[in-house]
Amino acid sequence: MSLDLSPEVLPLLGILLASVPVIATVHEAGHALMARPAGYRLTSFGVGHGRPLVSHRTRRGVVIYLGRRLWMGGACVAIPVKVVPERQRLYLAGGLLAQALLAVVLGLAAQAWPVLRVAHHFNLLVLAFNATPWRVGAHASDGWTLVASSVGAGRAGELMGQREWLRRIERFEREVGSPVGAAWCALMGAWIDVVTGQTAAAVDTIDAGVPRLEPDLESLHAYVGAERHRLEGAPLAGLRLVRELRSAYGAELPDEAADLVTIAEARLYLALEEPRRAEQLLAQVAGVGGLVGQDACAVRLQAALMRGTADEVELAARRLALRLSGRFLDAPQAVLALWDAGARLEEDGRLQAAEHLRRRARRKSAALVAVASTSDRLCLVHRLGEPAGVRPLVDQVERRH
Repeated sequence: MSLDLSPEVLPLLGILLASVPVIATVHEAGHALMARPAGYRLTSFGVGHGRPLVSHRTRRGVVIYLGRRLWMGGACVAIPVKVVPERQRLYLAGGLLAQALLAVVLGLAAQAWPVLRVAHHFNLLVLAFNATPWRVGAHASDGWTLVASSVGAGRAGELMGQREWLRRIERFEREVGSPVGAAWCALMGAWIDVVTGQTAAAVDTIDAGVPRLEPDLESLHAYVGAERHRLEGAPLAGLRLVRELRSAYGAELPDEAADLVTIAEARLYLALEEPRRAEQLLAQVAGVGGLVGQDACAVRLQAALMRGTADEVELAARRLALRLSGRFLDAPQAVLALWDAGARLEEDGRLQAAEHLRRRARRKSAALVAVASTSDRLCLVHRLGEPAGVRPLVDQVERRH
């Protein structure tokens, strides 16, 4: 059976096929151009999928490539470094804006060259598909990402809900030969292991190291390693990691990286029962927002529980409770701190305040467990303990007797 194509169809089919990589390039270029102003670092940019036919790594570590399956779109991968909230949506919408601009250009060009109408209509179809909010597993449209960022979807425990997405991006980055992107994804996966209480699973990733002279990656490496040591009861080993990082970079360590390890360092001093040292470190991140600011509230509450009065504990706990709907570097730790504050206030006879804090802790705990991947939930529930409804073993034994 043969397929006969008329002479009129062949040029249209050729333009349609040629428009696929062009549209993909324009769309991904829109994201790439908006990445740096929004506080993201570009790690790879290319057209096509599969192992690259050709690729080039720039001096900044960005891999630019041409994939084997040229007619399957493209990809732009960027990691958050210093995200500017007001510009974040520009990065997320960069591809859609670039396609909209291309639609205007193709629409005007089609008036002079009608043969370009097929490319114009195809671009509009792809634009509508990308703009429509949809999500299937780890795959989601730009429209869904924009809507989710606008309404705060998945803010509670968002890190734990990204396990599958990170694995997919890590495989992709390794395939195109991007060491920076692959290392970042691996470290984020190790971070999830630590947060969910699976510290042993994070050892191989943490000890594997990261590309040298990459302060953003090395600070994340030091943070995750320090947290792992803290949860394993070896805070001095964690402090050694932090000090090695500070010694290696000195004043050249970026502010965001320094703030990240400062929070880890403060928690390590709490583990060493030195709340004053922890509070001194918190002074260095006073006024800092984002995840660092969130966790600073949790650390302050932990310090107040160790050396503060009931009034100080209640004040610190209420401040943390007001932030509890947001994201944290270590959300389970914030929940546990709030739960402990409730117990402290209950001992002091402040029953209403204690119940309020416990109710907030239970609600946040349920949200964390709900967004975690199935493989992480049991470990996370064990780490959360009572806020997640798991009573200590001693209480269970006493009840049976």
